[in-house]
Amino acid sequence: MELKNNLVILRDFIKSDIENRVYWETVENEWQLWDAPWEYEGKEKDELIRDLEEYKTKMLLLVAEQKDENDLRTGFQICINDDTKTYIGWCNSYNINENFEIIQTKGHCAIGINIPAMIARGKGFATSAMVLFIHYLIKNEVSEIYTQTWSGNKQMVGLATKIGFEECMRKSNIYELHGKLYDDLTFRLNIRKFDEFSDTEQ
Repeated sequence: MELKNNLVILRDFIKSDIENRVYWETVENEWQLWDAPWEYEGKEKDELIRDLEEYKTKMLLLVAEQKDENDLRTGFQICINDDTKTYIGWCNSYNINENFEIIQTKGHCAIGINIPAMIARGKGFATSAMVLFIHYLIKNEVSEIYTQTWSGNKQMVGLATKIGFEECMRKSNIYELHGKLYDDLTFRLNIRKFDEFSDTEQ
C-alpha cells in the first residue's frame, strides 16, 4: 500500500529498509536522544549487540508479512515524495488503555513518528506524514487518536499541538535523564482543530 501527498510517501516496509534501520540504530542515531533516551543509557556493548540481532530478526519478520491491499495498516515507512524517494523514517500506531498504558489487546489508538535522517529535519516532512497517517486512520473509522511523548521532547510536543492534539494526561517526574526528571505526556486529537489545520495545509 502507498499513500502520498505533495511532500511525503507512506508505504509498506520492504527488505532494503533494513540496512537503513540498522544504520539509524548504530551510526546516525541522534534521534534516540528524543525517542526514549533512558532505554539506551547504561547498556553494555554485548547487550547492545544482542538487541541489534533481535532487531534485525524482527525486521525480517516484518518484511515476510503478506498484507492484503485492504488490510488496515498499523504503520508506514516515510519517503520524500520526489524523484529520489529517499527513505527518512516511519510512523506507527499502538494500543493504550484507559490509563494511557500500552497494551497488546484492543484499546485506544496512539500514534508516533520518527525521522532519523538528519537531512530531512525541519522541512515539514514529519508534519506532512502525521497528517497523512491521521487522515488514513480516520478514513478507516478510527474515532479516537492519541499520541504520547515526554516533556523533554519539545519537537514532538510542538508538532502534536500544532496539528490539533491537546494534552489529556501528565504523569510528573516519571523519567530521569542526566540527573533531571521529566514528565510522561499523553495528547488526544481534537478532530475539529486537526481539520482546520489540515485544510490550511492543502
